[in-house]
Amino acid sequence: MAAAHNQGASRRKAGSLDRRSFVGSLAAFGAGQVAFGATNCVEQTYAAPKAKNRFSAWDEVSLGGTGIRTSRLGFGTGVKSGNRSSGMVRRNGHDGAVKLVRAAYERGIRFFDTADSYGTHAVLREALSPFPRSSYVICTKYWFMGGGIPEADKSDVESSVDRFLREFKTDYIDILQLHCVFQPDWTTSLQTHMDGLERCKKAGKIRAHGCSFHGAKSLPLAADTKWLDVAHVQINPFGNKMGLKPDEALEQVRKLHAAGKGVIGMKVLGEGSIAKEGRMDQSIAWVLKNNAADVLDIGFLEIAEIDDIARRIAAV
Repeated sequence: MAAAHNQGASRRKAGSLDRRSFVGSLAAFGAGQVAFGATNCVEQTYAAPKAKNRFSAWDEVSLGGTGIRTSRLGFGTGVKSGNRSSGMVRRNGHDGAVKLVRAAYERGIRFFDTADSYGTHAVLREALSPFPRSSYVICTKYWFMGGGIPEADKSDVESSVDRFLREFKTDYIDILQLHCVFQPDWTTSLQTHMDGLERCKKAGKIRAHGCSFHGAKSLPLAADTKWLDVAHVQINPFGNKMGLKPDEALEQVRKLHAAGKGVIGMKVLGEGSIAKEGRMDQSIAWVLKNNAADVLDIGFLEIAEIDDIARRIAAV
């Protein structure tokens, strides 16, 4: 566990190399083409980079009071996923998905988001196996409802965590969340699962726990819930694929930050709908300038998409 908390120096050194190689890749990439979901889409114009950028995809950020530091840009492996089937794997095949994740690490991404329902644990295990375990952050999620995964019995969160550790071939998972929490009474109705994750944390199997929040009624309880370390929050300025309105979600994010919680922003591109509307730059800039998320968790299907989003972040 000690090695898991000493990531900063090695990541900064690696990040320096990644940025140099990334500059070269951008020159070759040009305006590029970005694919999100199943549709390729091109956005013709966006702001030119300034002489000194305020933000970088490779910035090292802190997730609340967890002690976890990672890259600003995260890699989401759950594009159009469910029942252990991922759009990333369906599109690229297992080997192609491994290549894509590994390319993300080599560019500077250090945050990798998955879930039991995505079926991408094995992809991450293989893709990240050449790199020091302490140099990257794994966030996965436990599905506690009916459907979602093949198994009918989802009552034992601790057995599932042990299975996750075997699937990742690791001694610990950085962040373990309850997946798709929408219940207005989740702080009581999900107490059994919360207690199980707390025991896993005390045993050193996970470093932090929390929830991925969906819908409008569950997130307002998060900031005042001591148990919660890290929240996945739907956030963009247009309300695409969100439960709360943008200003309401932003208010909750500010409360989370004030309470020392880590915030992972999802739906930043509205599951690709914002890309199709040609409003990617506006959404990314709004999230960054409003400190609406510590990590931008974005799903990628192609290497070119990673380069494009990194450039857009640098242009804010």
